Amino acid sequence: MKNEPGTQGYLLTQDGTEHKVGDSLHQIECFRCGICCARYRPKVTLKEMGRIARRLNMSSEAFMSTYVRAVPTKEAYILQNSADTCPFLRWEEKDAKAACSIHALRPKACRNWVPSLSRLECREGLAKLKAGGELLLPHDTYKSGKDIERLSAPLSDREGI
Repeated sequence: MKNEPGTQGYLLTQDGTEHKVGDSLHQIECFRCGICCARYRPKVTLKEMGRIARRLNMSSEAFMSTYVRAVPTKEAYILQNSADTCPFLRWEEKDAKAACSIHALRPKACRNWVPSLSRLECREGLAKLKAGGELLLPHDTYKSGKDIERLSAPLSDREGI
């Protein structure tokens, strides 16, 4: 996932603080820790809501009443239900990794999120992977040789990740 120039979105914390995403960061593979999905609520446009609702076989009205909250922001809506996380965050039982149940349909704010060790959330996710202080090895985080290779590549070679 490469961040396109001039594309950015905003995420909203539960306390109402906005955070711009899509800045130029050195991207890494996602740890799938779920911290960003639990901490932030992405803004979602009417067009995005309609697209997601259609794919979930829901009316726009049912989708909005189930998954959306109106807030006083520029785009006016965020994904949120009564849970403390994104309503589409799921956990894979076999390896306790976070997964987005609407990943292919996710809003622009989520698409523009760039996993990076420059982000506090990603550093927390890395620490969470080895909470006992053990040494974290590349194969503990990345399952394919290709991902490990990209992790080891010089930063100049990783720009296109």
